[in-house]
Amino acid sequence: MTTTVRLEDAVGYLRVSGPGQAGERHVSLEVQEAAFADYCSAHHLNPVATFTDVVSGRKDDRAQYRAMLAYVAEQGISHVVVLFLDRFGRNPREILRRYWELQERGTTVESINEDLREELMLLLRAGIAGQESKRTSERVISALRKAAEKGKLVSKLPFGYIKVRDADGERIEQVPGEAAAIRLAYKLATERNLGYKGMADELNRLGYRTKSGAFFAAQSLKLILLNRAMAGHAVFRGQGEEIITEDAYPAIFNSEEWDNLQTRLTIRREGQHRGRTNSSPYLLSGILRCGPCGAAMSGASKGKHRYYLCSGRQMSSALCTEGKNHRQDALEEAILGHLGQYSDPDVVRQLLEAQGQECDHQAEQELARANKRLAELEQGFLNDLDRVDRGIMTEPEYLKRQQVRREEQEGLRTRQAELEASVASQKDVEATITSVPAKVSSFLEDVQRMDVREAKAVLQSILKAAHVFSDGRLEIEFRS
Repeated sequence: MTTTVRLEDAVGYLRVSGPGQAGERHVSLEVQEAAFADYCSAHHLNPVATFTDVVSGRKDDRAQYRAMLAYVAEQGISHVVVLFLDRFGRNPREILRRYWELQERGTTVESINEDLREELMLLLRAGIAGQESKRTSERVISALRKAAEKGKLVSKLPFGYIKVRDADGERIEQVPGEAAAIRLAYKLATERNLGYKGMADELNRLGYRTKSGAFFAAQSLKLILLNRAMAGHAVFRGQGEEIITEDAYPAIFNSEEWDNLQTRLTIRREGQHRGRTNSSPYLLSGILRCGPCGAAMSGASKGKHRYYLCSGRQMSSALCTEGKNHRQDALEEAILGHLGQYSDPDVVRQLLEAQGQECDHQAEQELARANKRLAELEQGFLNDLDRVDRGIMTEPEYLKRQQVRREEQEGLRTRQAELEASVASQKDVEATITSVPAKVSSFLEDVQRMDVREAKAVLQSILKAAHVFSDGRLEIEFRS
């Protein structure tokens, strides 16, 4: 009588970082394939397939790994074999996640050249050690923060400031010449609407120089004007975190000036308010849009009069069939008249609500709760890793607890992203309702005394776009 033993099916997962790679463990694809075949033969497994990724262990986008998971699930494969567990990744957490992912599917993971139990414990310890390294880094950041809070500077002294020591002790003061250069750059940006190169050229022409005595370049001036030290705040960046100490320096810009400057620089980065747009005699250039087609409207002279023309229609009548030309003086008067009603906060609020932008503080409260719960789940993961490492918790118990945590985390992270977007939008709405009426009132009071370039800079900081339709209807978008 002949007894037939049915071999259990196994698949091999192979990975190299690049074609032909051998590496210190001699794990070329040929070596891994041969080892898989030999292992299956020695352990009475049926080698039904192999899946190979040629990709760095640091990358999570592995097409063949995903294909293997699908195949294992569809075919009911009971064994996945690897040469070393590091074929699953370079990060201990990632290796463990992939290992447990297969275990939860009822598939046994086997490592050809390792004691699996020992290797898993090493990975658990490495994960905990990585967290300890993170905690050490956090302690350093905390120490720096405390030093900054006590008034100690932990960042390089920026342009515009100098450290002075005398009988009264040590303090930070403005360098008069450097501060003057920064103040002039502010005026050039906010009043004359110049870009970084134009500002740098003007500073150089007037004899201003950098700390090293060199000419200003656009990039060096950009770094200075984007540095919050100009508003008096010291900023230290480390380990992906910013440590900010307010009022660390005698501020060159007050908070309103700093906000105005950053708004102006942001507008220029959008790319539609450069060159001829800023120097043209048309107040609405860079702001005005054709209502029917959405194309920018540019200024042009026709005979004795100036007009705003739809750039889409100028290129082809097929691009805009409804747009029309508008007299400059009449349209600018109409836009300013329309803008006047938004000096009332209630009217601004009604406009934003009509555009679907409403305030709801419940989202902010829910976000705080979601963040707190996610932190608790992450800490639970670390606590359980420690329990497994000390033998207090078994691996099956750990897997069961983690499955519940992962499901909750996935749902919370999706909701967290939605809430963060909602809260950011609401803060924009609240800021707009507060700031726009004051800006509109101030602008309309002063616009007649401004030259076109200066008025345009202020108007661009209030309006992101103004849409004009053929029937004379106007729609405006405030800048957040």
